Amino acid sequence: MIPQENLVDHENDKKIPLLVAEDIIKIYQTGKIETQALRGVSFKVNPREKVFLIGHSGSGKTTLVNTIAGIIKPTSGKVFWKDLSKDITKSSLEEIIKARRSFAGVIFQDSRLLSHLTVKENIELAGHYAGINPKVIKKRSEFLLRFLNIWDKKDKREDTLSGGEKKRAAIATTLITNPRILIGDEPTGDLDVVTAESILDLFDRINKELGIAICIVTHSQQVASRADRILELRDGIIIGRHGKEIVLRNLEESRLLEVDRQNRLALPKSILSEVNDPKHFTISVKGSDVILTPVFDPNLYNNNGQEIITCAMCGKLVSHTAKFCPYCSETITNKKGTK
Repeated sequence: MIPQENLVDHENDKKIPLLVAEDIIKIYQTGKIETQALRGVSFKVNPREKVFLIGHSGSGKTTLVNTIAGIIKPTSGKVFWKDLSKDITKSSLEEIIKARRSFAGVIFQDSRLLSHLTVKENIELAGHYAGINPKVIKKRSEFLLRFLNIWDKKDKREDTLSGGEKKRAAIATTLITNPRILIGDEPTGDLDVVTAESILDLFDRINKELGIAICIVTHSQQVASRADRILELRDGIIIGRHGKEIVLRNLEESRLLEVDRQNRLALPKSILSEVNDPKHFTISVKGSDVILTPVFDPNLYNNNGQEIITCAMCGKLVSHTAKFCPYCSETITNKKGTK
């Protein structure tokens, strides 16, 4: 067990979601051009859970992690952090920064260490910015330097560190505040395979031993296989989830399609291409199966059927060449319709 004065183990708060995103929409506007990066994304992260986000470039992953981390505000939607009394999208920048110091540690691809300070000074400075008691900062920084295996680098500056050592030092600056969750966008994307593996081992230790949840974006099979739950984004929505058996080269093998809060179900393009890319379906239920049947007839349900003429007096159908109704002898006034 980790000493109380160093870092608090978040062990007893498993039942209530740690982070909740509801119907997040984000629209970027450049001049008169609007780009919808997120189209109503909803998901939760539970305490001590490892949730990873995957998807092709442009799917909205980076926008999503920046939104849930409070770095950017969505166009609409809500984000709740546990123990914070209100939706952070309605909070001021000052309120978000203050709350984030103790709630979320944000990890970037680059280390963002101050080059003129030593590793230890970078870690302690982050603690001072968060308003932590100097005695607690000292104890926590010493603990983290040993926990992250960079004790012998504590007096070194950034330009003398390897890529893995910079990453560990950056992680330490986020952990000094004892956050409940680590949020990152491709945190191992700039590392070689061996170094990335050691950082992933470190994330596992942080998750298991410190009780800190993890939510990161990844394109790496190496990273994804370590998740508890994997959410797949495409075109700004979550289309499905995956487990540890995921194969990034063939997502169809492990994808579980997901109906979102707006009752949308995105059909994989690979499946649609196998049935000649239909644009319309009929839907039926057989037992416990939901059956989607492609419809290719372009005239189906169109209002361009056979022309008909009705008698204005008796309402019966008459020939389009008739001048008088054969049923009531009323003069036909060419009232047309379709059937």
